[in-house]
Amino acid sequence: MGEEKGTTEYAIKQVGDRYYPVIIDREAGGHFEINNPLTGGILSYNNPEAAEKYVQRARTKQT
Repeated sequence: MGEEKGTTEYAIKQVGDRYYPVIIDREAGGHFEINNPLTGGILSYNNPEAAEKYVQRARTKQT
């Protein structure tokens, strides 16, 4: 079993034709959707490449 860098990580959840970047918090035992600051709703994309780019940027900012 590998050593964990932290208890928070990012992933992509697919629901229908939408892709939702989510934060997985292992200490809290669940995942949380990310709010869209422009609309106040939940951040989602209609293609997986855009969602993956968001996750990559979020991981970079975290470290």
